[in-house]
Amino acid sequence: MSEDLLERLGNYFTHFNVMDRYGITFEQFVEKWRSGTWDAYLAA
Repeated sequence: MSEDLLERLGNYFTHFNVMDRYGITFEQFVEKWRSGTWDAYLAA
């Protein structure tokens, strides 16, 4: 995974306060994004 992509995901994670809103770490967020389950996770 490129540094640019990680930086973009980090910006998203921070901007939308993912840790506080969904209770997951950045590493978990990246894995959900990579596996394609992030959208399904939001819908649940």
